Amino acid sequence: MNKIAIFGGSFDPVHKAHIQISKLVLETFNLKKLIFVVAYAPPHKNKQYAGVKDRIEMLRLATKNLEHIEISLYEEEKQSVVYSYQTLDYFQRTYPLSEIFMVIGSDSLIELHTWENIDYLTSKYKFIVVKRSGICIDAATKYLDRCIFVDKEIVDFSSTLVRYYLKNDKAKASKMLCKDVYNYITENGLYR
Repeated sequence: MNKIAIFGGSFDPVHKAHIQISKLVLETFNLKKLIFVVAYAPPHKNKQYAGVKDRIEMLRLATKNLEHIEISLYEEEKQSVVYSYQTLDYFQRTYPLSEIFMVIGSDSLIELHTWENIDYLTSKYKFIVVKRSGICIDAATKYLDRCIFVDKEIVDFSSTLVRYYLKNDKAKASKMLCKDVYNYITENGLYR
């Protein structure tokens, strides 16, 4: 059975750690493909700093030369809050002969119990979990039996940190972003 991973998020902005994660997940789990899904209105976040069209364009720039990676506009086309279980069900209907996984960070794993319709989601799908520094996962962590972990170290920084450096230290920000993404942000006056 083919395996497909869904990597959802705000990607506000997409940065080198996102790209490293996508490559690592593809290689580690021998996936047919990885699909980035840009959240139109993420349920767990109050604010987006760049519009959805800009976030999609930055993701296109960051992934343009990568094989087995696609970008889905499923959530953007809905123009409303879409929950993870709805997104994964959509991809399961689209690829009925594939096993669908969701890529999350360990920070999201410890918050899974707050997700919409989580018992249904975890009964039907598995999660590929990328370890984040400072997050403790132990035997008591809920839904651990539905997870497989990426054991390799990744560069661990967030879009929040990238936005901070875009305002305060452009040289550091440029090292965290693909060149085309950094240029797009600069040319379009994002994150000022």
